[in-house]
Amino acid sequence: MRTLTSVLGNSQRLDGGAMFGNAPRPMWEKWIPPDAQNRIPLACRCLLVRDGARTILFETGIGAFFEPAMRQRFGVVEDDHVLLASLAALGVAPTTIDVVVLSHLHFDHAGGALTRYEPGVAPDLVFPNAHYVVGAEAWQRRSSPASPS
Repeated sequence: MRTLTSVLGNSQRLDGGAMFGNAPRPMWEKWIPPDAQNRIPLACRCLLVRDGARTILFETGIGAFFEPAMRQRFGVVEDDHVLLASLAALGVAPTTIDVVVLSHLHFDHAGGALTRYEPGVAPDLVFPNAHYVVGAEAWQRRSSPASPS
């Protein structure tokens, strides 16, 4: 039996103008009002697939790996690792994730694969037993970010 579950990760607040692009603020602010810094709230949701013996996680959200100053700069709301709490509420331990599929390696999609920020401690992978899957082009961009695509 296969089950699909939407799982909440950390949330963030990003500039509304950047998120809506060429749409003028008077139009998009009717849908979602910005704060005093022109930021709008965004949820980072992941998809958990339980397919028989396999447990697969699509995306990991932004996570909690940023140090406090960077967390504030990028509008990450929570300092706890929300994705891990959400998975725990579903009875899923990080060690039971078999595969993590990432659409690309921007921090708001892959940051949740890292442990929560702790001063003086290097981040580690949250899902230590998982195979990580990402497209070749995304991996190339991560490996050589300054090279032309």
